[in-house]
Amino acid sequence: MGGFRNGPVGGHVPWVMAVFMWALPSPAWSCDTQLNPQAFQSSISNSTDLLPNGMMAIRHLGTNKEASPHVSVHRVMMTLPGRQLTIPETKDPEYLVVEVDGTIGWMTYLVAAHALFYGVGQDGLGFPERMWVDSEEDGINGNEHLNRHD
Repeated sequence: MGGFRNGPVGGHVPWVMAVFMWALPSPAWSCDTQLNPQAFQSSISNSTDLLPNGMMAIRHLGTNKEASPHVSVHRVMMTLPGRQLTIPETKDPEYLVVEVDGTIGWMTYLVAAHALFYGVGQDGLGFPERMWVDSEEDGINGNEHLNRHD
């Protein structure tokens, strides 16, 4: 019992499989299963958002091949009022300095250089819609895992 049934469809199985395999998305075409490291390489970002959980979301320009924004979520280490011109940590590769013109004036944030979360898309609060966790916060190197809400 089981297996393929003999009949008129049997001769067309290779053609049907070829069409089916062509229609499946490939990881090289989108960020469905793996992250695209080049999308997060840009030092220029469209925007930064301070999230409700106190972390900083940075939206990256990414590559021209992807339509969804790429978002990295970083731990905020320090918040300082105004623009800070002399912060010793600015020369440390472990930190990024993000200056934001907020509702009460300029704010300077010292954030971890490597993100805790990487994602594709962005919801109304600024969180990534599809998110990978990098528990070691060591940059995109293949040890990230997809955070599933299923």
